[in-house]
Amino acid sequence: MAMLFQEAVSTTRIKRDVFTQQVTQHTRTLPGYINVSVNLFGIVTAPTSASKKDPYDVLGVKRSATASEIKKAYYGLAKKYHPDTNKDKDAREKFVQIQEAYEILSDEQKRQQYDQFGHGFEGGAPGGGNPYGGFGGGGSGFPGGFDPNDIFSQFFGGGFGGRAAGGADPFHSRPTPGDDLQIPLTLTFMEAVKGATKFVQVNRVSTCDTCHGSGLGEGKKKQTCQTCHGSGVQTIMMGGYHMQTACQACGGAGSSIPPGCGCPSCNSMGRVKERKTVKVEVPPGLDQNSRIQIRGEGDAPLKGQGPNGDLFVTLNIQASKIFRRQDSDIFVDAKIPFYKAMLGGRIRIPTVDGDVDVKVPSGAQPGDNIALRGRGIQRLGTLARGDQIVTLKVEFPRSLRGKQKEIIQEYAALVDQEYRPKEEPPIRVAPDTPPPSPSPSTEEVPDNDSKKKEEEKEKGGGFFKNAFGKIKGKICHDEDEKNMKKDQDKNEKSK
Repeated sequence: MAMLFQEAVSTTRIKRDVFTQQVTQHTRTLPGYINVSVNLFGIVTAPTSASKKDPYDVLGVKRSATASEIKKAYYGLAKKYHPDTNKDKDAREKFVQIQEAYEILSDEQKRQQYDQFGHGFEGGAPGGGNPYGGFGGGGSGFPGGFDPNDIFSQFFGGGFGGRAAGGADPFHSRPTPGDDLQIPLTLTFMEAVKGATKFVQVNRVSTCDTCHGSGLGEGKKKQTCQTCHGSGVQTIMMGGYHMQTACQACGGAGSSIPPGCGCPSCNSMGRVKERKTVKVEVPPGLDQNSRIQIRGEGDAPLKGQGPNGDLFVTLNIQASKIFRRQDSDIFVDAKIPFYKAMLGGRIRIPTVDGDVDVKVPSGAQPGDNIALRGRGIQRLGTLARGDQIVTLKVEFPRSLRGKQKEIIQEYAALVDQEYRPKEEPPIRVAPDTPPPSPSPSTEEVPDNDSKKKEEEKEKGGGFFKNAFGKIKGKICHDEDEKNMKKDQDKNEKSK
């Protein structure tokens, strides 16, 4: 189990020995190993496609499998067929096939080239090419910039024929990063427009904090392999060549963890599964299915000391009940009464920044648009914003009452003759027809009793009137006599 994540590549390493007497190309096949070809220049070409199995079949995955599905399948099969845990004679060969399949499918570029060319991509794609082009200072001789040295460096872990110019080893194995992870994140419409800070939970493979990925317990050391003496390879002499393979005892690691010396936290694996909370900064203006890349928050590599993969967050943006989006523009519908459309006026419109007043011109028609400049969504990488488009939806009443109907009828009569009232024709009288006479029953006849009462009333009224006049005259006469007597008395006294 401890060997699963260590630098063990159970593939064939070839070392050139003596080529001076060999002038023809030799092809050798070892039981349980891949085929290799060596020519007179000591150049190792890719294995023939006939000897290779489909990596998808080896891992038991579909061609549409994701990176995480491939990794999961590889993890399970490698754990099952690892030589340290499976002593079956066919387990090692199966493990080699699993390792080769994963080396291809775990690399996006190699997987794409395999899907296009099959195993022929390891030999320069169908039709060939210069098999030596990649070993000098020129081009590789392979399409698309593909370099078989990348495969050799991962399969064999070393070089052939010394170092390249400048002292660098062109076949030195580069640290392999961990797998990338993908996770969905749901946002509201306003969060996508304005931007937001969110947190997601990620299940990922991480380096064990206790042993720092070594798989050793505290204060423990690995044991050097007694078979290969720490080299990780075994040498076999065949046909005048020295053939090197990964050490069967240690799986090519050169050392192993003795029983009881493993890390208890990771069970000597050097890797653990963890659930981590990752902060996601969502910039304003992102749209549906946008992806945010967070570097170093993916899986740790299953082996080696390479960097972690990346985390890709795919956005799922909920629809708004009010707004619609098209690129950086926002669309909204506004319902207005018919009289406001005819006469004009102001209405209140919602925007992503709050409600605003908008002027409706007189004579507005259903479906007319009003543009609010700079009220849309911020464009990525700039401070500029799109527009908000307001579409007018004119509403008409379903029924009219009393005065409302009269006013509309008056307006209709002014503009449409159909709604004008029709004049009634005058009544015509025939000339030989006498005019209607009043009915006798309707003529008023004076009542005799009423006349008598009126006469008596007048008589009674005259009596009282005469009596009152006589009394009034008597009083006035007496007053005059008194005044005359007073005047006479005054005259006598003055004399």
